[in-house]
Amino acid sequence: MNSLAGTGLMLRHVLRRDRVLGTAWVLFLALLVVGVAKQYAGLFPTDRARLDFVAEVRANAALNAFTGQLHGDGLGNLVLWKTGDIAFTLIGLMAVLLVVRHTRAEEESGRAELVGAGVLGRFATLTASLLAVSLLSVLAGALSAVGLAAFGLDAAGSAAFGLALIAPGLVFAAVGAVAAQLSERARGAIAIASTVLGIGYLIRFVADGSGLLWLRWLSPNGWSHLAEPFGGNHVGVLAVPLAVASLLVALAFRLAARRDVGAGALPARLGPPTAVGRLRSPLALAWRLHRGQIFGWTVALSAFSAATAAVATGMPELASRSGEHVREFFHRYAATPDAGIADTFIWLIIVSIAGVAALYPMMAVLRLRAEETGGRAEMTLATPTSRLRWAGGHLLCAAAGSALMLAASGLAAGLVYGITSGDVPTQLPGALSATLVQIPPVWLIGSLAVIAVGAFPRLATAFVWVVFMLVNLFGESLGPILGIDYGYANQVVPFHHVPKILTGGEFTAAPLLIMTLLAVVFAATGLAALNRRDIR
Repeated sequence: MNSLAGTGLMLRHVLRRDRVLGTAWVLFLALLVVGVAKQYAGLFPTDRARLDFVAEVRANAALNAFTGQLHGDGLGNLVLWKTGDIAFTLIGLMAVLLVVRHTRAEEESGRAELVGAGVLGRFATLTASLLAVSLLSVLAGALSAVGLAAFGLDAAGSAAFGLALIAPGLVFAAVGAVAAQLSERARGAIAIASTVLGIGYLIRFVADGSGLLWLRWLSPNGWSHLAEPFGGNHVGVLAVPLAVASLLVALAFRLAARRDVGAGALPARLGPPTAVGRLRSPLALAWRLHRGQIFGWTVALSAFSAATAAVATGMPELASRSGEHVREFFHRYAATPDAGIADTFIWLIIVSIAGVAALYPMMAVLRLRAEETGGRAEMTLATPTSRLRWAGGHLLCAAAGSALMLAASGLAAGLVYGITSGDVPTQLPGALSATLVQIPPVWLIGSLAVIAVGAFPRLATAFVWVVFMLVNLFGESLGPILGIDYGYANQVVPFHHVPKILTGGEFTAAPLLIMTLLAVVFAATGLAALNRRDIR
């Protein structure tokens, strides 16, 4: 049989499955880009206002680390600076999740074997998945480019932005395809591909934060920035991600040809034939299931904290803090206007890490749903184990794991910041305290996933990702795009209510206690709903 037989049929099947999720991703990315253009056009009605803002931004190395360099002073340059790196990262995440969903997840569930029993070539599913995700990436880039051009921005720059947006989508579709061949579990494949995505972002972050701009050549996000849409429009640089994506796709097909369906190229580690005594409780079983991810998340976030904190002491102080937008920057991220730029930068890092860490307890809670749909929950509950003890073990791991990774991140950031600044006794406890106060909002966000799994399990995964996006984007991007002032938009983000103790703010326990109490109430509500409904 032709190894590509049935590819067209599989492509239609994949596109049909993604008709809602894929469309939502594409529209979200395009509206995010065009919405920022609309927002900034209203913020800077005159050239003078825009040029003053550009001058303030270029002097603020902390912002450039998070967003990338500002290459020009036009509206298009500001759009790239504000939302480019966000869009490049999100389209990479979209590509990873969708490719793994249609390849490794299908094999893990057994559906791929059923479909493959028909007239279907060995590479049909992988090829269809890559084509579908590539098509979605192209649509996102094309809609963004058309939207920017229709808004009156330079057509060449708009096209370059669209191509720069497509590039990471193609690269991480290929990364996801390779990861799907390596691991026999969808969660493992997503972890591998997400690690590559995170490392790429970290390299770009350090490059722009430290001024070592040549490092951007080592990052997929960096390649898109090097294209300089609305600046030099160096679209020839995008041949690099195209070549890398082609090599990775070839590797994915090579690995697919050398493994069995359902197996991974990396050999699975077999467990002992019988459970040891310490696994004979619901909590012990939950810990066994979660310990690998807790360790991986802790190491990854700690490494990111250490690498980004190393840039802090090199942040030049602003020559003047009289500019309107500089004052707004310190109003958002510092408790006092005279806070040091390095301390403010460390606070930005910690809040950003907490925003990412908030995904872990939600994903850990979703493991309950995975155990349920996989039939393992039913076998566990057939023993004297109650539903509440079964679910409680997972929730305890989610709460303790998120607290552990935040504490480790604070220690890493504080240690590196202290060493580079020559003041470990002051900076280490300061950074650690700043991360520990992020635990209650992380728990609060995770408790929302408990309600989703308990009350509407079929929509739980979609709900988790929507909440994660809103927490990380609503206050800074989506709210202002919708015309909601930052001060109001950020009220729905739990991290906004944490005392900014690293930048001169006083510690107040009230908001932390309220968020912890709400987390307990929400978790209890979700558990009650889970206890009442039918399993599966």
